[in-house]
Amino acid sequence: MRSHLPASVGAFAGAVALLLAGCTGGSGGATPSDDETGPLSAFFEQVGGSMDAEDNEAQQRRVEELVAECMAEEGFEYTPAEPMDQGLMGTDDAPEWDSLEFAEQYGYGATTSDELFGGAEEYVDPNQEYVASMSETEQEAFYAALYGVMEEVEDPEAEVEYNWETAGCQGAASHEVYEEGQVWDDPAMQDLMDEMNTEYERLAEDDGVREAQGAWAECVADAGYDFATPEEASQSIWTEYEALMGYNEEMDPEADPETYVPPTPDEAKVAELKEKEIAVATADRRCQEESGYADAQKAAQLAMENRLWEKYGDQLQAFADDSTAAATDGK
Repeated sequence: MRSHLPASVGAFAGAVALLLAGCTGGSGGATPSDDETGPLSAFFEQVGGSMDAEDNEAQQRRVEELVAECMAEEGFEYTPAEPMDQGLMGTDDAPEWDSLEFAEQYGYGATTSDELFGGAEEYVDPNQEYVASMSETEQEAFYAALYGVMEEVEDPEAEVEYNWETAGCQGAASHEVYEEGQVWDDPAMQDLMDEMNTEYERLAEDDGVREAQGAWAECVADAGYDFATPEEASQSIWTEYEALMGYNEEMDPEADPETYVPPTPDEAKVAELKEKEIAVATADRRCQEESGYADAQKAAQLAMENRLWEKYGDQLQAFADDSTAAATDGK
């Protein structure tokens, strides 16, 4: 199954996302299955990069099981929640994220996120009645065990770094399922991680990509848009979307976080932005294909993956083999 993950920009997560955007599923070795799939893409798919809906659901269920076990140890009952619906992106009917078909229907996935990921589904907490039967003190203890105790900070505007070790049963369970044993947490892999980040950021400097980028900019200009890069085009929509949804607004420090209701966006403005998003994304994607930008970027990525695989391939394959063996032993 091909991944539908977007090629996000920035840091290591962005690098992995870019690699996974073109990889194919599989549980065998990290050797690419065709001329367009690089060895790093195949590697990350093998060690946990799959966006398969069944894998995702299994992970959600495992987190909830671990939370229940942890809460029992803390003296509480906890009913595991059912996995959240992944929407269209959790099915094989979803178009590839980097396709013209996707752009024409969903733009960049900003105003269309509910359609894509099932974000409109109302969450039902199976523990609601149980918690409601408790005293206020018992409820505080329940949530402290579940999510940890939030530390008081002198500066309310200061950033607080997330630490799973202080995030209660939920933090511990999520860490075990989603983070523990990942390649990017392995100190022995740090050189590769750092180099891959650097190489990813340099993709835009590739001669072929630069030349095609100029052609892309001329193409979108003919369509009525003034953008220098595809990233600039998509970011313009996301910036508007975040402002419209009130994501950048700070909560009133006097407000009670448990009863705080975020501002409701104007539906007419959301619909207007959706129309704009699809128009910009469609022009962007069509120009990527017509200008040769998409092909140039794929070629640069493949060359990058091959360079890094030549240097780190043996080390990565050993890690992948160990991960596969550990998963098999754990079944």
